[in-house]
Amino acid sequence: MKTLWALLPLLIIALAATQLWKGGDTPPAALTLPCADLAQGCAIRMQGRLVSVGTSGPVKPLAPFQVWVKAVNARKIQASFTMQGMDMGFNLYTLSAAGGDVFRGRVTLPVCVSGRRDWVMALDIDGAVLNVPFRSDF
Repeated sequence: MKTLWALLPLLIIALAATQLWKGGDTPPAALTLPCADLAQGCAIRMQGRLVSVGTSGPVKPLAPFQVWVKAVNARKIQASFTMQGMDMGFNLYTLSAAGGDVFRGRVTLPVCVSGRRDWVMALDIDGAVLNVPFRSDF
């Protein structure tokens, strides 16, 4: 009986590890959508649906602008902004459904103290990630 009690913690850990391994499906790799002009918008086919992305207004740090995403039957879309090799702090925005499969959100780019303008907008569309590299106006 003592042996059973000694092995019980190991058994629990083994069962938990097995469940995590079974349920730990890796998320799909992020797609990248190069977009020369976000004001004009860009599109890509993502997981069988067409996704269009664009902005309204000048895109520059610390000046609010609007991001729009059109994705058929999307339930939740979030946007964040990063720069390669730099921590840009917490800047996660949940876009609001605006009808016609379009989501909109008013966002603000964080400031980059080095003056860089090469951004990546990471869009989480129902758990799938779309990276949109772009350059800010100033």
